[in-house]
Amino acid sequence: MAAAISLHSAGVAVSASLPAPARDLAVSPTQIERMAIEIEPATPTAEQVVALLPGTVIPALNARIVAAAPFGGTVAQLHVLPGERVSKGQDLATVSSRELLEAASNLAQAEAELQAAEAVARRRRDLAEKNIQSPTMAEEAEAQVTKIKAVIEQHKRMLVLGGISSTSPGQYTIKAPEAGRVVEASVTPGDKIEAMAPAVTIDTSDELWIEAQLPANLVSRIAPGDRIKVMDGPEGKVVSVGGSLDKLTRSTKLIASVPSESGLLPGQMVTLSIVQKAVTGALSVPASAVARINGVEGVFVRNDTGFTLVPVEVAGRSPAAATVLGNLPKGAAVAASGLPQLEQMLGAE
Repeated sequence: MAAAISLHSAGVAVSASLPAPARDLAVSPTQIERMAIEIEPATPTAEQVVALLPGTVIPALNARIVAAAPFGGTVAQLHVLPGERVSKGQDLATVSSRELLEAASNLAQAEAELQAAEAVARRRRDLAEKNIQSPTMAEEAEAQVTKIKAVIEQHKRMLVLGGISSTSPGQYTIKAPEAGRVVEASVTPGDKIEAMAPAVTIDTSDELWIEAQLPANLVSRIAPGDRIKVMDGPEGKVVSVGGSLDKLTRSTKLIASVPSESGLLPGQMVTLSIVQKAVTGALSVPASAVARINGVEGVFVRNDTGFTLVPVEVAGRSPAAATVLGNLPKGAAVAASGLPQLEQMLGAE
C-alpha cells in the first residue's frame, strides 16, 4: 500500500523567530490580472487534517459469519446466491453425506447398547440387594450405562451441529445461522465438501470498514474515535489502531468505520483524511496557497501594494486545504494560484 502522507505535528506553536522574515513584493492589479492570480481568504478553523492515508473498503469483520458443513459429502443443491438476503434458519445448501448416515447409525447402535446395559445394571443391582452378587459388579454395570449415555449425547450433538436439518436418510440441509446478506457461496452443486468446511459466508450487517496502514510517526497521535473523511465520500470514525508495527512496512493497521449507506463497495480503494481539533489561532487556506521557498513554507498575503510572503507552520493538509499557523493579519487574503510567477518575481528583486 502506498506510503501515507505524514504532516507536521499539530499543536506545535510557531517559533517566536521564524526561519525567514516576511518579505514584501510589489505587484500591480494589472499584473495580478495578467497572471490570473486568485485571491482567497484565510479563515479561522476548528479542525485540521493530520494525515492522508490510502485505504481499502472491507466488510465489518465482526459482523461476518460462516455457515459450515458439519459432515463431509457432496453438495446436492445450493439454495442461495451471492448478494441475496436471507433470514435466520433459511435453507442455504443441501448435502448428501455418508458421514451423516454413519453418525445416525452410530447413534442407533449406542441407543440399543444402552437398553441392554440398563437391563444388565438393573439385574445386577437386584442381585446385589439380595446379597447374591457383589455390589461392585452392580456399580460397574451402572458405570457402563453412564458411559453409553455420554456417547449417545455426543452423537446427538453432532447430528444437530450448526442447526442442520435432515429430511431424508443421508441428506442434510445447512441453515442460515443469522439473518443477513450472502457474501460468498464457497461451493456449487456437485462439489465435494469436507467436514466443517465453509459453505456460505453471510454478512449480518451492512456496516463497512476501511483498512489502512498508519505510519509509525502517527501511531501515537491517532486514537479510536477520531473522525475520518473519505475523499469524495462519507465521514466515519477510527475504530482501532494496531499496537505493533509491521517489520517490513514499519506501519500498523488502522480500521475506520463508515455508514452502511455510504455508497462504497468492499474492495474499493479510497483515500481517507484523519481529522482532529485544530489549535487556537489556526487558519485554513487553499492547499495551493502554500509555497515552499528556500526550504521555508509560506503564503503570499495580499497587501496594499501587492503581496507579503509570510512564513507559516503547516499543521495539517488535505488535497483542498491546508491548516497553517503564522503571523497572518486578521482577515488576511492569500494568493491561491500563480505562486511560481510570484516566486520568480521575488527572486528577481
